[in-house]
Amino acid sequence: MLTEDACFSMPPAPSWHRGTDALTAFLGVGPLSGEWRWRHVFVRASGQPALAFYSWDEDAGAYVPFALNVLTIRDGLISDVTAFIVRSTAPSDPEAYKRWPEEPIVPGRFVDFFGRFGLPEELSA
Repeated sequence: MLTEDACFSMPPAPSWHRGTDALTAFLGVGPLSGEWRWRHVFVRASGQPALAFYSWDEDAGAYVPFALNVLTIRDGLISDVTAFIVRSTAPSDPEAYKRWPEEPIVPGRFVDFFGRFGLPEELSA
């Protein structure tokens, strides 16, 4: 559950969403639109709970890294999400978000955001 003024930021993309309405609008266009297939792995980052998200890649026949989401918890609710994206683009419009899982993985970002946690390069179907 999110706090009413929760923040969602996405380095290296210059995106920042604040508040329930902004988050709901963003998530409904992209990650929670129902068009992306996801798997996740729970990890901890700097002592905080985090989720490594993998999106389905038809060509690979597997789930491949998409983002490491680090959660900040306050009073038992999620107050901030910082998503470290491993894909090569920084969408700036809602239509671009729909295609983000199709963008290639940036190898250095994979190493920085997934490799340091010993996370796999893909998850089987």
